[in-house]
Amino acid sequence: MKLVARFVCLLAIGMLAIMLSSVAVVAQEKMTMEEYNQQLAQWQKREADAKAAIVTTDVEIAALRAQIAETDQQTASTWQEVYGMLGTDEAGVASFRSQLDGLSAELDALAALSPEELYKRRAEIDGIEKRLAEMKNSKVSWLSEMQDKIAGIEGKIAQLRASMPKAIYDEYTVVRGDYLWRISGKQDIYGDPYAWMRLYSYNRDSIKDPDLIYPNQGLKVQREVGPDEYLVAKGDFLAKIAGNSAVYGDPTKWTRIYEANKDLVGSDASRIYPYSVLRIPR
Repeated sequence: MKLVARFVCLLAIGMLAIMLSSVAVVAQEKMTMEEYNQQLAQWQKREADAKAAIVTTDVEIAALRAQIAETDQQTASTWQEVYGMLGTDEAGVASFRSQLDGLSAELDALAALSPEELYKRRAEIDGIEKRLAEMKNSKVSWLSEMQDKIAGIEGKIAQLRASMPKAIYDEYTVVRGDYLWRISGKQDIYGDPYAWMRLYSYNRDSIKDPDLIYPNQGLKVQREVGPDEYLVAKGDFLAKIAGNSAVYGDPTKWTRIYEANKDLVGSDASRIYPYSVLRIPR
């Protein structure tokens, strides 16, 4: 604003000069010498006042610049103290910011996928979430700017997880003469009759007896194993499954799997069958 005032003063001086010359011409034609001198004195006073205002403005501008420089110095000093408390420097903060921006960009790219494709790449979301958790252990994350970025990333992760289907499966309608062995052997199902157990265990809420299915009955054909599911392979047993890092990473937690699948496994926890789909309680 003060710079604007200075400009206005300079403009006033220029206009004053023009007006003085105009007044002189008019005075020769219409004014007496006394009137001319009076008006000239008035304009000269205004000119002097304007020049004095410019000097005052220059002093104020210089003072403001000094204050700005002092404030910048204080800000820099404060940031150095902050960096010291965080155990980093300006470059470290910039690097941390860049990493968060990178995580956010990765999530934006995943958000462009269809729910089915996103489901198949859910491990990438898990990886981003893990990296974010590691970054949150840094003191740099205490900065309000970083807190805002972290909150934004966590929001994006939640939105992606909410948009994913719980599982990916096709649907099959039973026709007369069908049985699980025959259905699982079809090329557009599993192409393997022995995979009938996968059909049965995945549909055990609607199939009470694997030998009894009915025409027009709808079956779900599992295509992808969900995050809370496990497809039994040859040689698997409950303790081995529980020890899998993708499950619990702890063999002693096999009882949790057993209790959640007692309706499928039965009373003998040592007997589980390949192709069985187990529920993994989290």
